[in-house]
Amino acid sequence: MNATSIELPSQIFYHYLNFFNEEYKQHYKECKSLNTPHNKDMKIIRTCEKLVNYLKTNYEEEENKGDLKDHHCNLLSYWIYEQLDKKIKSGFHAILPTYAEYQMILSYVLNGPNASQAHKCLRNVSVFAFDNWKERKDLYDYCVDYDKIIKLADTSYEKCKKYEKYIQEKSPLYEKFDNLYIPEYKKKNPGFYKKCKGYNPEIVIGELKCDVKFSEERSKGDSHGQGLSGSTFFSGQNSDSTKTFGNVFLGVVVTSMTSGMLYKVNKY
Repeated sequence: MNATSIELPSQIFYHYLNFFNEEYKQHYKECKSLNTPHNKDMKIIRTCEKLVNYLKTNYEEEENKGDLKDHHCNLLSYWIYEQLDKKIKSGFHAILPTYAEYQMILSYVLNGPNASQAHKCLRNVSVFAFDNWKERKDLYDYCVDYDKIIKLADTSYEKCKKYEKYIQEKSPLYEKFDNLYIPEYKKKNPGFYKKCKGYNPEIVIGELKCDVKFSEERSKGDSHGQGLSGSTFFSGQNSDSTKTFGNVFLGVVVTSMTSGMLYKVNKY
């Protein structure tokens, strides 16, 4: 994923877990105790460390007042399962022992008044016991991001067309919506399920009206292009007003999410 394209809530959340969870290494000892065939694999251990660190340091704040307080545990669980799937690559039954070991480790490393709730933040592995779990994740991410998508699409013709295409690409998911939406998530948050169902691309695309909404901007662009006699125009600045995030993370106030962001990523 290109860092400059990371501007949606789920993207920011996953990007944080991938690159900015810097204190995770202090949990190496707990995670090295994994009782699975993969307990010597540093990627498996590192994923465990990030999980423990997130729940020990960020769970309470995000649960109480974060922008994703109703969704961060579902996103976290999707991210964990996805990391294991990338590494183990043998399907649900091969991933199950390691995922279960993560849950076991959480049961004895988490403490404090919110320990039991934090432990449940890593969802039951049964929600991933489907071959189409990636489609389920894509659908859920889209619904979590929807409000931000609409705001960004309203900022410029370029953004509008970008997200018009993005939304259109979600159409196949809505052809089997009720088969993809996880029943457990529907039961816990029926209001969000109803909203998500209403984000059907067939409805949303007709409401964007990019060409109508930005007709003046387009006409100016066409006029400017003709003045350049067909030459390619390049600006050293991003076409959107770009802001920088300070401490990109859930629970920390985002200074701006109206345009593309640029991260300097220090990979470990």
